[in-house]
Amino acid sequence: MKRFVIRSLERANFDLTLTKFFASAARWMLLVLTGLAALSAFGVRTTSFAAGIMLLVFRPFKVGDSIQTAGVRGTVDEIALFTTSRDTVDNRRIIIPNSAVVGANIENVSHHARRRADFAVGTDYGADIDRTRTVIEEAVLSVSGALSDSAPQVVLAGLGGSSVDWEVRVWAPSSELSAVKQASIRAVKLALDAAGIGIPFPQMDVHMAKP
Repeated sequence: MKRFVIRSLERANFDLTLTKFFASAARWMLLVLTGLAALSAFGVRTTSFAAGIMLLVFRPFKVGDSIQTAGVRGTVDEIALFTTSRDTVDNRRIIIPNSAVVGANIENVSHHARRRADFAVGTDYGADIDRTRTVIEEAVLSVSGALSDSAPQVVLAGLGGSSVDWEVRVWAPSSELSAVKQASIRAVKLALDAAGIGIPFPQMDVHMAKP
């Protein structure tokens, strides 16, 4: 295989350095595939083993990352050849075959150093829109832990059946995301109360037809 790759690329006047690299890679790939085929012939399940090699080579996550895959979210404790173990937020150890990890979408929650916390707020139709926006913006700007280099966003999301709907977006360090989100929601609620802007309950108008 190695000689075949070298001859083929030399005929095409390919770069010599890359030719030798691809030839060596082809040799090792053939050896790995042959080894896996031999293990399968002896009844060894190699799907999870191959998936484990892929995880270690491509490294979509590492030990200590918070990930969600195969329907489970948790912190990676170990990446073994056949399985990946994770600890959930309620302190459960989950062990998943690597084949299930590689065969599903992988969400690496802690990959970036900063993340955005989003939450919705509904306000009374009777409240002035511009004043409401100002009150919410000032509230989230006062939250400790939020990133000051990325201004929070207060977006008018729509006009709901019972309220004017807002979406609030605050940036925070990934490790502090939950705390900053909780503090932001609390700050907005207190600010709206202080400004006399209500957060309405769902309402329904009922019209009685006359006999």
